[in-house]
Amino acid sequence: MVQVLWQRRKFYGYVRIAKRIRKLLKCRLSNRTIWKVMRELGIQSTMYRKRSKKPTTTTDMPQKPNLMRHLADLSEVVTTDITYIQLINQNWVYLATAYDPKARKVLAWQVGQQMTQDLAVAPIQALIHQGYTFKMVHSDMGSQYTSRLFETTLTDAHLRHSYSRKGKPADNGRIEAY
Repeated sequence: MVQVLWQRRKFYGYVRIAKRIRKLLKCRLSNRTIWKVMRELGIQSTMYRKRSKKPTTTTDMPQKPNLMRHLADLSEVVTTDITYIQLINQNWVYLATAYDPKARKVLAWQVGQQMTQDLAVAPIQALIHQGYTFKMVHSDMGSQYTSRLFETTLTDAHLRHSYSRKGKPADNGRIEAY
């Protein structure tokens, strides 16, 4: 029966053939059983599932140092990240946050319609204007955080910049998890 169904519709795989046999014979039959039978008969579907590629990081920027990696005391470190949020009306907005990893709280945030370098800089500038004391900012290697505007803002405020490794969000895990 498996071979007959397969010859009629060669694009059917074991799942579809099993479903069709269950419907025709009104019996219990597992997909795995049909898979084994098809393998023994040397037949398979002519259709293949389209496999999507895993997204990769594509940046020409060389890896920059992860200064926060070896710190025991995170009291003067601020981590920053941008995430997106879907609104009720199906639109998307971007949320840039500055986060204190030691106190585990958001210190400043900014919402924007687009993910820009200005959006990335806004929470850091807010902390500077509030007089919040910190010596280092840790971020990912996103284009907003490697931009000239972001780097200049940190340099002007005498702040060091630490970066997560490319494609390793766990390096900035505390802000990614909040």
